[in-house]
Amino acid sequence: MATATAQGATKTRAHTIRLAIWAVCVALSLGIAALVAGLQMQEYARMLATSQRQVAASANGVVRLLDQQVDASLGPLLALRNEVDGPDISELRANLAEVQARHPELPNFLALDARGTVIASTHTPVYDWVPMLAAPRRMALGASVRVAIGETEGSGSALRILVDSRVVEPAAFGTVIRAERMRDAMRLTMLGNTAEMTIFSPSGRVFTSNGEGPVRAWTAGNVAPGSTGFVDDPERIAAWAASTVYPFVARSSVDRSAVLADWWTQARQTLLATLALVLLIHLFATAFDRAYRKQSRLFDALSRTARHLGDVQRTGHIGLWEADLTSGEIVWSGQVHQITGHPPDRVVVRRGTYYKLVHPDDQAGIVAWVDRFASEDGPLEFEHRLCRVDGQEVRVALRASRITDEEGRPVLAGTIAEVTVLHETRRRLEDTDRDLAASAAAYRQLLARVPLPLAIVRGDGIEYANPRAEERLGSSGETLVGRRVDGFMDDDALAVLRAGSPDGANLIAWLNPDHGMPFEAELALSDYRDTKGDGTLVIMRDVTEQRRYEERLNYQATHDELTGLPNRRALREKLDELVTESVREGSGLMVLFIDLDHFKVINDALGHALGDQVLRDVTLRLGDALDGLGHVGRFGGDEFVAMLPFTSHPATAMEVLPRIQRAIEEPLTVGGTMQRLKCSMGVAFATRDGADADTLIRNADTAMYVAKRSGRHTWKRYAADMHATAMARLTVLTRLSGVNLDNELSLAWQTQHSGDDGRVIGVEALLRWPSAPADLAGNDKLVPLLEETGAIVQIGQWVLREACRQQRLVFERLGPGCRIAVNVSAQQLVHTDLVAEVRMALAETGASASSLELELTESAFMQEPERAIRTLHELRAMGVSISLDDFGTGYSNLTYLSRLPLDKIKVDRHFTASLLDDDVDASICRSIIFLARSLNLEVVAEGVETESQRRWLLGEGCVAMQGYLFARPVPIEALEASFHGNGAVEDRSALVATGSPGGH
Repeated sequence: MATATAQGATKTRAHTIRLAIWAVCVALSLGIAALVAGLQMQEYARMLATSQRQVAASANGVVRLLDQQVDASLGPLLALRNEVDGPDISELRANLAEVQARHPELPNFLALDARGTVIASTHTPVYDWVPMLAAPRRMALGASVRVAIGETEGSGSALRILVDSRVVEPAAFGTVIRAERMRDAMRLTMLGNTAEMTIFSPSGRVFTSNGEGPVRAWTAGNVAPGSTGFVDDPERIAAWAASTVYPFVARSSVDRSAVLADWWTQARQTLLATLALVLLIHLFATAFDRAYRKQSRLFDALSRTARHLGDVQRTGHIGLWEADLTSGEIVWSGQVHQITGHPPDRVVVRRGTYYKLVHPDDQAGIVAWVDRFASEDGPLEFEHRLCRVDGQEVRVALRASRITDEEGRPVLAGTIAEVTVLHETRRRLEDTDRDLAASAAAYRQLLARVPLPLAIVRGDGIEYANPRAEERLGSSGETLVGRRVDGFMDDDALAVLRAGSPDGANLIAWLNPDHGMPFEAELALSDYRDTKGDGTLVIMRDVTEQRRYEERLNYQATHDELTGLPNRRALREKLDELVTESVREGSGLMVLFIDLDHFKVINDALGHALGDQVLRDVTLRLGDALDGLGHVGRFGGDEFVAMLPFTSHPATAMEVLPRIQRAIEEPLTVGGTMQRLKCSMGVAFATRDGADADTLIRNADTAMYVAKRSGRHTWKRYAADMHATAMARLTVLTRLSGVNLDNELSLAWQTQHSGDDGRVIGVEALLRWPSAPADLAGNDKLVPLLEETGAIVQIGQWVLREACRQQRLVFERLGPGCRIAVNVSAQQLVHTDLVAEVRMALAETGASASSLELELTESAFMQEPERAIRTLHELRAMGVSISLDDFGTGYSNLTYLSRLPLDKIKVDRHFTASLLDDDVDASICRSIIFLARSLNLEVVAEGVETESQRRWLLGEGCVAMQGYLFARPVPIEALEASFHGNGAVEDRSALVATGSPGGH
């Protein structure tokens, strides 16, 4: 405790001294820095004051200089005043020339009349003197003088001087002092090259400046004559002075930064010297601090060493001793008393005293050990049994060296440690080693029975190989043991072995046996330790067959089983790679979506087995057509996708399309029959039509379907409106395929009229989709899309039921004899039981069959004409009327026309719209009317919009009409609002003016 307290006090004292040294150093440095800074700031203030005095003196000097110039100019003017006594021009010019010759330093002398007009001059005047007459007069040298600064046209500023004449004509004499003359004079002054000097009029007009750059404006305004002052400017030191006699002010200034630069030039040496002095002080303090730190560290090290020595003795149960070889005395310390059992206060004993503690069987050995030091210095060790004072027997280990003490005597210095536990442990370890040797033999036998090749590797050598390893890697008559492992393993596996892989690690490596081909194996690595050291246990498993199986699985996952082409998944991955490559290299990429036309016919007629053979043959033909220019895969069914990178123009790349078509169209023998296939193709380009595989394939597929709808056996290039059409189809399928169409659809009603008196003779129910997208608002686009998607069947059923449901409302507004016409699609006639649907709609709504009229187009009878005729007869038997809509725009098969149970034919609006302009359409329209009347059928003309059309139709015998001339399609609520109470047309001219050529 006392030692620790003393050490603490020593550290505190050293720390206090170090802090005091640094405090003095810092205080001295700050004092010197403050003193030098104060002196330099005083010097800078002195330099500023000096500069102010200099610019003030400079301004006054410029004023005096200009006053002298003006006074000198008055002399010749006064001479002219005294000499000229009349307006004689010749005499006046002679006097002016004489004065000019005597005073060439002045550029011009002239005489003015009372209005300021120049009547004579030595040179041509370059400015107007009239404004000078307004300048204030001053008396100078006994004459009335006017002085002012003015502009001279093309010559800069000048100081104008006028002296009044003694006579009436001329009224005054004048001259000028040019700015250049005064500028040169200012540059010859003391500060002419360093200061900026400028002369102003009291109003701020600049006369001249000794500099070449822009002049700072005069901002002090009018000042009193003879006054002086300074200008408050953060960038310059400026002073001004006004002339006592004449109207001008001189300003002189110097740059503050120049004064600062001059001050810094003289102050830099002082500041550097101060900095050097402060650094020397700090270097002294640092050196002193280091010395104290070093002393403290040495003291700490000494204390720590002593403490560690005591700790080592206590912890390791080690005692220190020293034996005098001459006197035989032994001095011990530390833990010796605990090992021997002697009391702690007994630190000096005789050699014989220690010999008595030694076991009798070991005494001869210890004597011999001590005698060896007579000829050896050691260190020497000896282990023996020791009988403690308390009778306990322990085992100790002695270690000593012969040294010379301070007096030159030979002594033994050594240690004593109790090793009883160590001795017992060593003995048990020897027993364990024997057991381990037996276990190792058993372990080797176990390794020999492992059914996989196994080896123990230590360093780069094979230390053990079981029989399976010898058989798989080695050769007969030569063992693997002792051979280097790098003769069998690849470099990657060797690197892992040498780096020491974690226990239980697995890796794949190629092994090279003495005989046979190299094979791929999975290596299981684990640590191996025995009496010889550390090694690695390597178990090898041949994975050749596993790899082949995995490759087959991977191939099956990415390729079509039938054709061997990449499947849809592989196509997407490859296309994404090609798109990335196209963007990176700036090249083009064309994607083709190829679909075989009417392939289902071959499958249905010849069977799927032969259909599969056709697909394999098409695969080969596609490969030949592309000729290595791109990649092809099977997307599914009879659909293929080809990807063709190109670097030329896209039109050049599309030249491959006819080649593909010709390849597919080549005759093909299938099941003993000759077949000629055709295909439809869609084309998309990256990145114009898509920047990823899914988008490109989708858009190419969209273009292919457009090609199919265009008649098949062609190709189409993708355009943005194709996607809009596809989205429209999706919109129709999504919104118009639900069970409740009442929220989406509605009916509009357009009446049919008698053309002679305008009576309402019928009404047609028209489909409307109020919330339709903008591009599907009209029925001319909506109805074809409904037929294409198949939604027309369900929507046609809804229109039929809704028209029947609203029949009563129609009767209320138009009268009970009004017949309701409902359009029926061809798909309803072919794919549904139309008779049952009509019967159900009439039964559910209570509508009258005799007031229902079904309108069908000619295309409705083309697919299954016999079935259609039967259906129409059944409907006719129910009392439902049948109308043939858009007659003349389809096939116009007169054979069917004679067999169909029709009541009415409707002339298409196409003929009605152009019958007055086109003789052919007029003839067709006339023929249709004649044909209908000949068959005793009622005829209705659609699209009647003008009075001329109405009169023409009446003239040809067509009475029933429908169109904007009579009424527009309106909701059921507004139906009666379109007509007068007597059923006549309201105002045909107004209807025509607001009409539209669109669908009616």
